[in-house]
Amino acid sequence: MDRWMLYSVIMLFVIGETAILSSNTVPYIFERYSDLSIYKKPLYQLLTFLLGMLIINKLLLKLDYQVFKKKSIVYFLVFACISSLLLVLIKKYLTHKHVDRWLIGTSIQPLEFAKIILMIFTAYYIAEKGSMKEWRYIFWASFIVLVNAFLVSLQPDKGGAVFLLLLCGSMLYVGGIPKKIYLPIISVFLLFIVYILTSKSGYVAERLSAWRDPFADPEESGYQIIQSLFGFAHGGIFGTGIGKGIQKMGALPAADTDYVVSLIGEELGFVGMLTVFCLYSLLVGRLLYFTYRAKEPFGKILLFGIALNFALSFLWNVGMALNLLPPKGIALPLLSYGTSNLFFSLMSIGLAQSIIRRGLL
Repeated sequence: MDRWMLYSVIMLFVIGETAILSSNTVPYIFERYSDLSIYKKPLYQLLTFLLGMLIINKLLLKLDYQVFKKKSIVYFLVFACISSLLLVLIKKYLTHKHVDRWLIGTSIQPLEFAKIILMIFTAYYIAEKGSMKEWRYIFWASFIVLVNAFLVSLQPDKGGAVFLLLLCGSMLYVGGIPKKIYLPIISVFLLFIVYILTSKSGYVAERLSAWRDPFADPEESGYQIIQSLFGFAHGGIFGTGIGKGIQKMGALPAADTDYVVSLIGEELGFVGMLTVFCLYSLLVGRLLYFTYRAKEPFGKILLFGIALNFALSFLWNVGMALNLLPPKGIALPLLSYGTSNLFFSLMSIGLAQSIIRRGLL
């Protein structure tokens, strides 16, 4: 692997694993040291990381990424992706749940699978057609993306659907859509996003209201945002120290997932957040550097998509934690607890390394 990317991946994981341990194990270690449940999340995260690094080393670094340029393989992956999203919906309706985003328990989330598959499909389609100058090309690529985003929105995961649209829409944009059709294509994507975000049913309207003014309802809809902001304020410059944060003790829900940066900000302070920012900048910067150097179109576009996925995830998650964006949880790759997110993030890193080794000629 590119050593700078390897360093950033390992350091980000170490910071994230420390936050997960601080949230799930440290507060209970003296009273419940024999209770295996307090070690479950850190252990699952560590095992997933080791498995992902093993697959990168033994498979993806040796794999020729151009195998994903085969039409049969690409459309099989798209079919598998849509099928997994449909299975989630079937499971949801059979179990009469209002929200269900996982295939098995809470360990396999098809949204993370969809991200990497749609990046591969979009890069393949742009490279295969040469450019996106014809309406039929644009329509088909947009249709595949919209179908997946629509299925994700039915889980319901409105933020995940918007993320897919932003990710693939940006890739299509750099793929060469003519200027004369920017407006209609962008309008379709924006209308779909507005439809998702302005839904008056369920939690979406409540979250938008909390984003506009969290202190209007500090005990209910605005509670998470206020506690997240308090975590950053409490941390100050150098933080309270690892394991010494108080927000994770119940005040801040999802302290090891959606709001992991709030926990890091409290315990490691501004210095810790600056370190995370620098590591993400290094990771995304190296991906963009190799995007610029790549000669082969498919690899070039796919590298751009992988870099954009990490950049959007970071900006979205941190923006949400600071109340700059509506409070919709998007996991922060390599930091947030989540085996699906961590595994597929590592797979995208491995795929990027395969491109770097073979696509720079």
